[in-house]
Amino acid sequence: MANLNEQFDVLSNTLRLLPEEIIRLNYFIKEIDEPEEGISNVEAACANVFNQIYGLMCALKDTGACASIYEHDAISTVLCIRHVLQHQSGRIKNSLRDAWSKSIVGRPALIKYGVSDPGVPDQPFYISVSWFQDGIRKSNNSKRLASINAYWKLDLIKQQVEMSGLNWNATYICAMALITEAIRTMVFKYGHLLSAAGYDSNVYLEHFKEVRPVDTGDYGVIA
Repeated sequence: MANLNEQFDVLSNTLRLLPEEIIRLNYFIKEIDEPEEGISNVEAACANVFNQIYGLMCALKDTGACASIYEHDAISTVLCIRHVLQHQSGRIKNSLRDAWSKSIVGRPALIKYGVSDPGVPDQPFYISVSWFQDGIRKSNNSKRLASINAYWKLDLIKQQVEMSGLNWNATYICAMALITEAIRTMVFKYGHLLSAAGYDSNVYLEHFKEVRPVDTGDYGVIA
């Protein structure tokens, strides 16, 4: 199981670096006027988390712990977004870059889950829903999109967004909520196979054992 533990430690390291890059945005935007560099750093850190979630799921599959890396919709969501980044041109389409480049058409809307739970993370890195839906639809993971939409209540949310006169193409979802629920699910299902292999994994393995599931029915749309 050494490989599993090492893989989780690498994942834990990327989990620490992502919020650090988000915090550093203030420095790049306000202090040195280099928003492009700061946003690119956040995008790269988020993609690294996606890659390491994939790596751990592959390691779990290799050990026989799971029959498929796509065994839960929360995990599949992140893996399918990663697949879009790996196999289609472009970068993560997100509200930070779109707002900075003024490419948002219409009034933006942000989807937040667990609005009544103060423990749900709400880091200001939101990714475009229509971007990843379209990317998954065009990929060989297209058969998973209906289940992902149902899990995150995206069809229902889209109806509410459009009834409010907002643009679905300018609607974004909190990346940290997607990541948190994917890793919480991994730890819940496979945590008994993992042991801390370093400082970061010692912190995050215990942390995610205590994290409550994201209630996808407890959402809000912020315009």
